[in-house]
Amino acid sequence: MPFITTDDGQEIYFRAQGTSRPILVFVSGYFGIDNIWQPLIASLSSQYHCISYDSRGYGRSSKPASPDRYSIPRHASDLRAVLNACNANDRVVLVTHSMGCNIASAYYLAHPDHVAAIIYSAGYSDGKHLAQFLPLEVFTAGIESPRQCAAFYENMGLEEATALEASKWPAHARRNNAKALLAFDMGDRYAQIKVPGVIVIGEKDIATPMELVTPIVEQMPSCKLEVLKGIKHFPPTEAPEEMERLIQDCVKNLPK
Repeated sequence: MPFITTDDGQEIYFRAQGTSRPILVFVSGYFGIDNIWQPLIASLSSQYHCISYDSRGYGRSSKPASPDRYSIPRHASDLRAVLNACNANDRVVLVTHSMGCNIASAYYLAHPDHVAAIIYSAGYSDGKHLAQFLPLEVFTAGIESPRQCAAFYENMGLEEATALEASKWPAHARRNNAKALLAFDMGDRYAQIKVPGVIVIGEKDIATPMELVTPIVEQMPSCKLEVLKGIKHFPPTEAPEEMERLIQDCVKNLPK
């Protein structure tokens, strides 16, 4: 069965597709489920080993009620459990979205020898700074309403069919993940991330203004910025061809 049990007893759903190296690992954000990656994986899995999963609180994974079960480091630990279940012992390329960018950064800080590169899409420096633009009230407004949950994502650029998945999640899971997201403080630790990085931002992304991206570009020793014209907050679904090109370029230029 495509589930692993974490060290705190939660079940995480995952998928492993393709067998060729290197390994691409897809880390979702506040939307939380691997559906946003499937168009990309459908193309990339013929060339790479692709691993995706639903974060705790979302989709097919466990949705614990206690806020203590949620944090960015906790999500990074879940990622480690998924990779262990897939016997992914090689260095991996982390392909991330939104909150998943912070999860990837936390994962790198805990396991620097296990990461070959990080591709941040719709990323931001950390939750502490994001809270100045998107306070908790923005994330939790209408979370008891399935309609408003779906609209939250559709307004940021996600197509209706996928956005409707959000209507299935319990309010406590969204609230707990929002608190975890906003509590994360990266500080000046981007300077410690020594692997190549690519930051992909949508030109029309109102959720991640450029001032939240600049600290990553300035601090990471090897990082470049790509701005996609006409794109909002979901480059993986709004611009899959561009995302695939950037992933391919990143992999092609990895140090041997």
